[in-house]
Amino acid sequence: MRQHSRITFRSIFRIKVSKRPEDRLIGYVGDVSDNGLRLLSDTLMEVDSTMALRLRMRDKEGEMRQVDIEALCLWARENTRTGHFEAGFVLPEPSAAFTDLVNGMRAKRKVQA
Repeated sequence: MRQHSRITFRSIFRIKVSKRPEDRLIGYVGDVSDNGLRLLSDTLMEVDSTMALRLRMRDKEGEMRQVDIEALCLWARENTRTGHFEAGFVLPEPSAAFTDLVNGMRAKRKVQA
């Protein structure tokens, strides 16, 4: 059972996910919560692996915002409907920058609702 509410994106291209340090794009965020995210990708992620990731998105002023995280892959599977892979990641210790990113998105959604 989920402990935190999730923010789901209509456009999966909103937040890009790259693997550090090579800064190689590996997919997009499908949804995000206070301590984790769901990654949509063309490749299957390795369960129980810890990955250094970089999240990138444009803010409302058009400026590029990026947040570096360390995340543990809890599960991974192929979505047979889309043909893409999904993976669930948890952040054992979410950074202040990640928390600010999630709180900012949550506040923005409440204003628009």
